[in-house]
Amino acid sequence: MRSLPILLPAALINARACPLASIRQVRTWRLRFVEQVPDDLARPAGWSDVVEAGATARDDGAGPSWPTELAGDGFRALWDAPRPVSGPVRLRGELVVDPLDGLATTGRIHRLRLVTQTVGEDGAGERVVACSTRDLSAVPKAVDAGDRGVLVDLELGVT
Repeated sequence: MRSLPILLPAALINARACPLASIRQVRTWRLRFVEQVPDDLARPAGWSDVVEAGATARDDGAGPSWPTELAGDGFRALWDAPRPVSGPVRLRGELVVDPLDGLATTGRIHRLRLVTQTVGEDGAGERVVACSTRDLSAVPKAVDAGDRGVLVDLELGVT
């Protein structure tokens, strides 16, 4: 089974911009890749920040970003590349649900986890971010302010 972790952001859940979903349902999600600066944030098991795909420029962008299609092992996503890119890429970031501009990827929901971030300071005054998860049986109708969203593990290759 090929599993793909995608983030359903809290803002989309609270705006009810995506259909509710539960475990074992087959759903099509529109995905966007969002680059992240590598950080020390511990991610939940199975949530990698590395994406490998083939990149194809959509058209001649005119900075500051170039619309690029990513095609990986069973998924497609739109990426605002910082420069023109084509061919194989290895990127750091997240696949995020974007119902307006993302590219369609279909899969069976294997697992749902509510992702909560806690921000604090250590003894030296440095910002510390902790990430915790809680298993869900369905995407909630709303999430709290400290919640980042729902991590959806999709089983790919299912129609």
